[in-house]
Amino acid sequence: MTEREMIVEAERALVLPRELLNEASLGRRVRLIVRKGEISILPEEPADPHKILDELAGCLGEEPFESYDFDLEIGGFHEAR
Repeated sequence: MTEREMIVEAERALVLPRELLNEASLGRRVRLIVRKGEISILPEEPADPHKILDELAGCLGEEPFESYDFDLEIGGFHEAR
């Protein structure tokens, strides 16, 4: 991808076309980092599978996820075997 600069005028909200996000390889969900005079648009950080399991364990009870025996092996981002 080549770098390009665009000037846009936001009347109510700034809307970025999907094609622009795809061109930048950002995907559907992005993070916005707002600083004085600057807004950075970054890809969403991948979810931590252990944090997700901790949150799910909270739904089942107060125990940490290690207390449950689901016979799962965590092998990757969205993988349970």
